[in-house]
Amino acid sequence: MTRRVWNSTLAAPTKRIERKTPLHNRGGSMFKLTAEDKAQWRWMYPMTEERGPCDCECGRWGYRHRAHLIPRSRTGMVLDNIALLLPACHDEQEKNTGQFCIRRNVDLYKKAAAHTAQWRKETGRG
Repeated sequence: MTRRVWNSTLAAPTKRIERKTPLHNRGGSMFKLTAEDKAQWRWMYPMTEERGPCDCECGRWGYRHRAHLIPRSRTGMVLDNIALLLPACHDEQEKNTGQFCIRRNVDLYKKAAAHTAQWRKETGRG
């Protein structure tokens, strides 16, 4: 990213300043996924393409989103951290996962761990 500096006395551009940001230096993302995280993310994709029950046990069926329980910005990667939620439930869960689990009386962390265990079993990892 380049930025022009204006000299206040001349009111004309003087020289360019090169500016590097954390996202620019890291190829566009601050969050690097491990190979296992990427593999599980890809493995879960077909589950979002077919209709199924929501992990929050709301009783509804539909096309689901892969929802991070702990945001990636707070070191929440993929393993043991992804639940399959309907779009409306995902929007509600994103605001506060802890309160969402208490209101719905469901442990999404157990559901996420079960998805990871199933992935490990089917793919022979770990």
